[in-house]
Amino acid sequence: MSHPARWHRLIPLAIAAVLAVGAGSQVQAAPPPDHKAQASANAELIQLLRVSTPTAADKQRLNTLDLDLAESAGKGFVDLVAYGNHDRRLLQLAGFRWTVIEDDLVGADKEREAADAAYAKAVENKAIKATLPSGRTAYRQLADYNNELAALATQYPTKVKQFTVKNTSLEGRTIRGIEVSHDVTTSNGKPVFLMVGLHHAREWPSGELTMEFAYDLLKNDGVDPRITNILEKARVIFVPVVNPDGFNLSRTLGYEMKRKNCRVTDGQIPTSGQCAQSANQSKGTDLNRNYSGFWGGPGASSSLTSETYRGASAFSEPESRNIQALVSANQVTTLITNHTYSNLVLREPGYAGAGNTPDEAIYKSLGDQMAAQNGYTSQFSYELYDTTGTTEDWSYYATGGLGFTFEHGANSFHPAFSNVVNYYYGSGSTAGKGNRAAFLLAAESTINPARHSIITGTGPAGAVLRLKKSFSTKTWNGTSLPDVLDTTMVVPAGGTYTWHTNPSTRPSVVQQGGTEAWTLTCERPTGQVLETRQVTVARGASVTANLTTCAAAF
Repeated sequence: MSHPARWHRLIPLAIAAVLAVGAGSQVQAAPPPDHKAQASANAELIQLLRVSTPTAADKQRLNTLDLDLAESAGKGFVDLVAYGNHDRRLLQLAGFRWTVIEDDLVGADKEREAADAAYAKAVENKAIKATLPSGRTAYRQLADYNNELAALATQYPTKVKQFTVKNTSLEGRTIRGIEVSHDVTTSNGKPVFLMVGLHHAREWPSGELTMEFAYDLLKNDGVDPRITNILEKARVIFVPVVNPDGFNLSRTLGYEMKRKNCRVTDGQIPTSGQCAQSANQSKGTDLNRNYSGFWGGPGASSSLTSETYRGASAFSEPESRNIQALVSANQVTTLITNHTYSNLVLREPGYAGAGNTPDEAIYKSLGDQMAAQNGYTSQFSYELYDTTGTTEDWSYYATGGLGFTFEHGANSFHPAFSNVVNYYYGSGSTAGKGNRAAFLLAAESTINPARHSIITGTGPAGAVLRLKKSFSTKTWNGTSLPDVLDTTMVVPAGGTYTWHTNPSTRPSVVQQGGTEAWTLTCERPTGQVLETRQVTVARGASVTANLTTCAAAF
């Protein structure tokens, strides 16, 4: 498949790469590439390469070449997708060595399709058993996700609340999610666990695992005591497809390696079919570089055709603004954003120069516990490579809620579907555990009062309580962007409330030795404010806020 939009990058980037080598890079000029790459008669062959990066400086320099870095790296290497000889030539000019992991990704996708068909047939013929909670035997398409979310809400009306997020996608698609809990329609102050998938369109297992955990919770509520306890004490929110336009292109319209959204021109809505045109397929914004936390820093590109394009500005994309709005309107004490691949559980910070977070001890503890279940490596995000503008770069520093990126699988963005079963339930040494067990630990951490804060008190039954905080989030260049957290609950009939929240003081303020307060208001359902007070509460702490003035006036 031709990628003309990538070709214009070769000459200026190659010049920059050669200058970097000449300026003292530690990488010596490379010999001819691996023999598999040499043997490629097709100049447009798409390959998965493992590039040698002996030093941190090499990894950082590779990150500046605007190539398609896979979310897979380790000590001394980074994986990337090379779209034809021009990408391989750029690597060679820059002095990098590599080996070929997959010599034909298009061919590999055809093999995957055959394997998926064989797996589905074996299940149909009862040669093997479909073991996922949903019973799925093949990757979902976008319509499958939407239909199943609606069906779960119909099947479990007291446990599932379906919602649509704030903005439609660039191509006008509605983005859907569900909330799962006991008495789900009651505003009851429970802590929130948010799980999302498919920020990156080609990472199909990320949506599958998100969806399967929702099925699992619902099917095993009342059967598995752990799950029953979770749904009694927490709200679990699922958005399996953050990027529906890109996913639809990757899954059904013939460009399986689509990673980003459908932003063709900054500031403009794409016309019908424009995103799928071959000249535009490599364009788009990387939604996981578009959040405002440290936006525009290392690991994010300013080039629209780069696979890590950060967007014209922080939160320039409706899809990333949706997750911002969802987090801002809920007390999300734990967040997992699912991706592929590299078998990692990643925690903040996203870039090496940031230093440890003030919550490193509990952050690492939870990450290590989850990694012990799925067999992944628990590490800082920057140990993969420097990134900025990611989901947790914003969500953790804005809310204090513990956010993690899970990178599922060893060597493929969307392997044969049968692998999803192993990802979910584990295999080999992790058999019977896997990501199911890791997700359960994350949910149990959500309800652990030592991991968040609690505000209790009395107030008039039926009154609306609002916790709000306005502040600024700084981008990489120091620009301050306005931000707000604004959540509500209703005082129960008994007149006593318990609200599980995030700490009132954001991590960046903690690092500076300061404190912040929530603004707590008590309101009539019409919005009339009857009482306002400031509430300061630390992680692991509980405070009392009795709303006597509101009660007298309600």
